[in-house]
Amino acid sequence: MYKVACTSSIYSFSKDNKPVLNIKSGVEVLIETMDCFSNQIQTKEDRLETMDWNRVNPASGPIFIEGAEPYDTLKVTIKKIEINNKVVLSTGENLGVLGGKL
Repeated sequence: MYKVACTSSIYSFSKDNKPVLNIKSGVEVLIETMDCFSNQIQTKEDRLETMDWNRVNPASGPIFIEGAEPYDTLKVTIKKIEINNKVVLSTGENLGVLGGKL
């Protein structure tokens, strides 16, 4: 199994993003990534107002699949998702899962 740590993230999808890993079809990959705020909220004192909003919703990758051709359909199976011991939830008026209730 290959392990890919989120040492660099992308914040937009582009054909110019360079692969962080080249693998063959069928290979299992363990991906460690950041939360939607790029791990900027770590303590109760950290505030949304001080975050870098250009660093939200990071993605890990891309991963190059050897032999894949343009327009191929790729099947991905997510076997397990684990979270750290901290989670962050943000909501506001008309924002997030509780936003309509404020």
